[in-house]
Amino acid sequence: MSYVVEVNEGVLEATRMGCDWWYARRPAFVASGKLRETVPSCLIAGYIEIGPYDEDDAQFMAEHMVNTGGLPKSAVRVKKQKG
Repeated sequence: MSYVVEVNEGVLEATRMGCDWWYARRPAFVASGKLRETVPSCLIAGYIEIGPYDEDDAQFMAEHMVNTGGLPKSAVRVKKQKG
């Protein structure tokens, strides 16, 4: 089973929590081919998924984003990859 880390960039923009950390690292995820926009940004921002990973790696990444990057918990979640 594969998992992804979903990031709600709208919450990041609204709270401004972890934005510097996230936007400094986002290009590396794009370059890796692991970032996919699931709800494209409109006025503020959309949802993106990073993965696929196994469950442990996805959980570690999500926790790292919150604990080290300062992203709000409400902006980051791990979910099963569709398809």
